[in-house]
Amino acid sequence: MLPATAFHEERQTGSVDVPHAPQPTIYVVDDDDAVRDSLKMLLESYQLVVRDFGSVPEFLAGLGPVDNSCLVLDLHLPAMGGFDVMTTLASRRIRLPVIVITGRGDAQTRARALEAGAIAFLEKPVDDQRLMSAIDAALHGAPAPAPAPRASGRA
Repeated sequence: MLPATAFHEERQTGSVDVPHAPQPTIYVVDDDDAVRDSLKMLLESYQLVVRDFGSVPEFLAGLGPVDNSCLVLDLHLPAMGGFDVMTTLASRRIRLPVIVITGRGDAQTRARALEAGAIAFLEKPVDDQRLMSAIDAALHGAPAPAPAPRASGRA
């Protein structure tokens, strides 16, 4: 059996089809259109399938198969926040790796997000390489890289 993380590829060996997992889908939930569009453009530049949503109800209504997928989730959303999303996914037994992004992060929020099951906690503006490393870890079942130390004196 091939690993579930193999990218979709059409090929035949003799007369036996070689199965492959579907192409990874990255779900993005952020109420800021500019952030969401920027993330979508970045992820699509890596040939990833992106489904983006501006609200939690849209995301929950549009959630498809989660095999070989992950969620990039803003914590601070109107009506239903990121922590509520993680609780809802867990209560529905939906196993979807979550990468939290936030513009208002602190040590307590980071700890709470990781305890709630997030595999990574990234502060906005999100570093492209850190995000891609976290997505790679999410799709391959590996732990996300340790967070880089933030410069002190942030506003």
